[in-house]
Amino acid sequence: MTDPQHPDTATDRPDPAEHARWVAVADRVAAQLSSDVVARDRSGAAPHKEVELLRDAGLLPLLIPARNGGHGGSWLTAFEVVTRVGRADTSIGHVLGYHYLHNWRTRLARRLDVVERLATETAANNWLWGGAGNPRDAGLELEPTSGGYLVRGKKFFATGAEVSDRVIASGTDTVTGQKYGFALPTRTAGVVHGEDWDSLGQRASASGSIAFDGAFLAEEDILGPGEQTDPDAPAYPSLSALGFQILLGLLAVATAEGALRFAAEYTRTKSRAWATSGVAEAADDPLVRVRYGELESQVRAARALTDRAGAAWMAAASRGWELTHAERGEVSVELSAVKVVTTRAALDATQGVFELTGARATKTGTGLDRYWRDVRTLTLHDPVSHKAIEVGDHLLRGAYPEPSGYS
Repeated sequence: MTDPQHPDTATDRPDPAEHARWVAVADRVAAQLSSDVVARDRSGAAPHKEVELLRDAGLLPLLIPARNGGHGGSWLTAFEVVTRVGRADTSIGHVLGYHYLHNWRTRLARRLDVVERLATETAANNWLWGGAGNPRDAGLELEPTSGGYLVRGKKFFATGAEVSDRVIASGTDTVTGQKYGFALPTRTAGVVHGEDWDSLGQRASASGSIAFDGAFLAEEDILGPGEQTDPDAPAYPSLSALGFQILLGLLAVATAEGALRFAAEYTRTKSRAWATSGVAEAADDPLVRVRYGELESQVRAARALTDRAGAAWMAAASRGWELTHAERGEVSVELSAVKVVTTRAALDATQGVFELTGARATKTGTGLDRYWRDVRTLTLHDPVSHKAIEVGDHLLRGAYPEPSGYS
């Protein structure tokens, strides 16, 4: 196994024309998702049809380098694509954002030959990536066998895995104790999808369990030592955990933006002015106008902080294996602050819109409630109070959060 020296092309500044092209594609996908999002949210079915929509639109190989047959896009473009999709349907934005991150995570591994092969195959086959890396579950076990390993264990939350083509995970060799990262074909015998996702929000995100019952892992699909959640490993591999944080913050803001746009249109076209407001149209009520202005301002501030943190994360990724733990720590603190601010802004916006749309907007078919349910579910991935402690500890003591699956 050798240390890879490949450049992280996904962190480069995007070509303006290519950026505009893929944002326009994302807008078209978002428009299609919006047409039946309320019904799909209600059914809670795994998003097989929606993944095909993403696949047909050409969005899946966005971050794959051009040398591997992909579009060679940047993270800035990917973030904007996820935002546009997430405003329309947070669940599908979640699946797409995690696909980008899981696929990119392979580039943090040390076996460059495997990394390059998987990138080329992903572009050629238009694969969707999922993950099985919930850090709060017991680790997977790798039992040595001829040509590789048998994978055993279970992860109770694995967003997108059920509808994916490849799943990235890590496990521990039961003989040597060495931890390895690996990429496994999702339809391998012994990979069992629980199809048990039944949540308040993110209903179409395919976030149920995944179990490995002696699934065969070929040696050629081992990415290298499992360093991405090891606090003693180099700083670069642990950027994957921070990638999840930036995407969750991005999705929370995108959902809040979607809720405000939906609610504003409802207020303009359907809400009735209150009898004592002194105006004929609800959108002319000064109390309505000021509250919309407050919520919009709060969400814009959350967006600005999220964008700043995203830029810091991309800059850290561009450092590659030269990234220091102190540089990584600064990004981690920034993302902890993002969690605090985006949680409050998104919850305030997605519940505040009900005050501005009126009682009729609570009808089931309206679908305004899905924004709050999705944000409430997303923001519980790790407790916001602990993120606030991390920010406070840095201010008080100059301390950085210890690298983990969450920070």
